[in-house]
Amino acid sequence: MAEATAFNLQTNEKAQRKLLVTAVNVGDSITETGGAPVWQVVGAGVEDSSIEFNPDTETITDILGVTETTVNKFETSQDLEPMTIRGGSKLAVKLYNQVKYNKMSEFAMYEVMQIHAYVGDETNGYEAEVHKNCTLTPQSIGGSSYVDMPINIAYSNDKVHGTVNTYKFNETITFTKA
Repeated sequence: MAEATAFNLQTNEKAQRKLLVTAVNVGDSITETGGAPVWQVVGAGVEDSSIEFNPDTETITDILGVTETTVNKFETSQDLEPMTIRGGSKLAVKLYNQVKYNKMSEFAMYEVMQIHAYVGDETNGYEAEVHKNCTLTPQSIGGSSYVDMPINIAYSNDKVHGTVNTYKFNETITFTKA
């Protein structure tokens, strides 16, 4: 996949937040899905969520008094809060069962996709990247009016670039590797 050369926005148009979408593969088994991923868009009811790069940097000042900073790696993460439990959410059920039965190793077995719908279009697809072996951890359960289960996503940076056909909630997302 070639590097992006432009966004699909008019000059000075701001990219709307809804164009940066996170989806989690919630496919249960090869027999249920034929091995194909089942992508669930997350973030319904979440007002603000950013993909944090969390750069690991090292700064030194050499013997000449010049300060230099090196970026070693990114430890990318995202918090989704409140993440209210909603009917039909396969992800919420998976996480609930993983907590209930202390299936700690399963928290680190998720595929998570970032969709950049401000790059690309309906005809050629929207840019996306699938991160393998991400860790999803519920932070708590409860709330005041509804039952919330906020989660943290720790991205693996073991990613595959490609495109998707759509980025919209409750639509079937198909990822095509670049």
